[in-house]
Amino acid sequence: MKPVSISVGQLTDFCRRGDINFRFSAKSSALEGIRGHQRVQKSRGEGYVAEHPVSMELRTADMALEVGGRIDGCWFEQARGLFCIEEIKTLRVEVEDIPSGVLDSYWHQVQLYGYIAGCQVGAEQLILRLCFYHLDRKSETVLERIADIRDLAGIFVDSIGLFSTILGQRQEWIAARNGSMRDLEFPYGEFRSGQRDMAVSVYRAVADDRQLIIEAPTGIGKTMATLYPSIKAMESSAADRVFYLSAKTSTQELAQIALKDLTAAGAVLRSIVITSKEKTCFSPGQPCHPDHCEYAIGYYDQVQDTIDTMLDETAHFDRSTIERAARRDRICPFELGLDLSRSCDAIIADYNYVFDPVVYLRRYFDTNNRDSIALVDEAHNLVDRGRDMFSAEVHKESYLSIAKTLKNIAPAVMKAAQKVNRAFLGYKKQYGEEFEKHGHITRYEIPESLVSAMQTFCSSAEEELRKETYGSFRDQLLDCYFDTLSFLRTAENFDVDYAVLFRREAKKHSLKLFCMDPSRQLGEGFERLASTICFSATMQPAEYFRRMLGASGAANWYRLPSPFSAANLQVNVAGYIDTSYKGRTQSLSDLIDLVQCVITARRGNYLVFFPSYDYLQSATQLFEERFPQITTLVQQRKMSDEDRQEFLGAFTEGGQVCGFAVMGGAFSEGVDLKGNRLIGAIVVGVGLPQIGIERDLIREHFPEAGFEYAYQYPGLVKVLQTAGRVIRDEEDRGTICLVDKRYRERRYLNLLPPEWEPGFCEDSTAIKANLESFWRDR
Repeated sequence: MKPVSISVGQLTDFCRRGDINFRFSAKSSALEGIRGHQRVQKSRGEGYVAEHPVSMELRTADMALEVGGRIDGCWFEQARGLFCIEEIKTLRVEVEDIPSGVLDSYWHQVQLYGYIAGCQVGAEQLILRLCFYHLDRKSETVLERIADIRDLAGIFVDSIGLFSTILGQRQEWIAARNGSMRDLEFPYGEFRSGQRDMAVSVYRAVADDRQLIIEAPTGIGKTMATLYPSIKAMESSAADRVFYLSAKTSTQELAQIALKDLTAAGAVLRSIVITSKEKTCFSPGQPCHPDHCEYAIGYYDQVQDTIDTMLDETAHFDRSTIERAARRDRICPFELGLDLSRSCDAIIADYNYVFDPVVYLRRYFDTNNRDSIALVDEAHNLVDRGRDMFSAEVHKESYLSIAKTLKNIAPAVMKAAQKVNRAFLGYKKQYGEEFEKHGHITRYEIPESLVSAMQTFCSSAEEELRKETYGSFRDQLLDCYFDTLSFLRTAENFDVDYAVLFRREAKKHSLKLFCMDPSRQLGEGFERLASTICFSATMQPAEYFRRMLGASGAANWYRLPSPFSAANLQVNVAGYIDTSYKGRTQSLSDLIDLVQCVITARRGNYLVFFPSYDYLQSATQLFEERFPQITTLVQQRKMSDEDRQEFLGAFTEGGQVCGFAVMGGAFSEGVDLKGNRLIGAIVVGVGLPQIGIERDLIREHFPEAGFEYAYQYPGLVKVLQTAGRVIRDEEDRGTICLVDKRYRERRYLNLLPPEWEPGFCEDSTAIKANLESFWRDR
């Protein structure tokens, strides 16, 4: 029986009691904390052993458990003849200001370490020490207890007993889950064409703990083709849970439906949707501790009872289910969701909960277990999302505003903010002529003077924020502080994959650490997983995604052909219309005529996609002037979930609507308009991202294929995702019109799906003839 591994830190957290007490702490001390630990350890005398590994394995008839970790320091104290262990905590507050519940947790941790270490050295008594190292004063405060090994044994046994009870329940559930999946047939009866092949490849990858990258056409049923075999294969793998990762609410909803369908078919499994703290918090803007949020009071005393009740009530937990239970028992909904996820087999979440270096769920990924599977839906999005997650940006004007706001409130913060502002001015002056000429500069080394000033600012801001005063300035200071903190954390990871971008836009100055190549850090995320399945309808060219996703060199690649008859889709290329930025105005009238030609060839619903909002608005205005009798819908720059649902709700069977939308926006991915709800799409342009400094930096970073990596490939991904809205199942019929002369070029044609057979048209008359021929017998 393979033992379940748990660290002493995790066991301590599991046994925590009392309130949530996330009082403001010195977040910037992550690296400083490591250095503080090392400074204390180096100051100790001869015989001191730093970072001493300890572990203990426990076995019963039903389970095996290994508890371990690293003690910060231990030694034999000759004067008292006792073995001593020490835990070091770095802080910027006074020890007497540490909440009692937090201090109890610290003592619990050192007591657990004390028992394991005492058993290893055969000690009857031990000295337990908590050493608090103040990062600003460079001073130590030591708390000490002499503990009897029998007392420590009682604490250890109680802790293990609590954990073992929950672990035993979880293992019973896993056994039931595995048993239910063993003989479970595919819940939808027959597989779609190609869907079985995809499911088989996923099963094998998960069972063998491997990475797999799949390109599977839209409409093949990728959601169930990944979830069903992944959960079925967990019995043979090292994994206990599946993460279904997607950035879009609509795609997450499809995963929820698939999991409920598995349950209805006989699967014994639980699932949960992780919703961000910003969306689900009951006390927005308030700190997470009992003085300011009633839902923090007694959280750890109540949460397990709440979870037990929820597990008895249902097996699938979405935002509304979690919030309802949290309000009933008056506990924090966000923390409840995270704690409840431990009891679930499938966790639906955004990419950042696995890959973001700040946000990723450490309870699952800061261990050596590697016991999670990730199903990365719409994996083509992970490249640019990775760049966003691994980059950081600050604004000069933010510090200037802080200095003005806090002039008479917090002089120390004001001075620190002014120091950052002066550092900005010095950096600007250093490259004055170049900066004034271009409005920006790029460099490939960290601006140390600015980083130093930001570190000072963080220390001053932390001191002020710990006072827990809640004037109107606090939110402004918090925003600036967290932006600065993100910048400093990113600076610690700065390497050849980064560029420093200093620019001026609309009289505002920003400094950005821009991650040009996210592959290394995405790869680090993959390494935390037992198995990863990346899948999308658009994963071409393969060499681009292999390079940019940071997948293992041993990762398998699998491309599935379209399951749908090529005769169901007509693709026309209107190469006679100039969609370039310079030619748009002149060709706009021809474009509107083309749109009218396509959407009147057959009554039904259509979508027209543009590369930008400005282009969309110009076209919409002219179209509505020319054809006021045609019902139009227009995507707006900011649309709520309700607005988006209303937009899509207008696309009904038998309707006649023309929607105008933006490529890469809310309606170009994860939209499932089957049957006659959508019978055609017009794609204007080749989807190239807007020319800009960051895209040019990517181009320069990859000299072997710079334009392709920065512009062409990301653009074609948007085009193919957009076009994929038309054919969603075997019964669908529809047309796609690609509007741009570049679609005639081999470098673009080679990237189109092999089942497409584009017809090249020189005017709207040719397109009309093609459409009449296509629709005649349908």
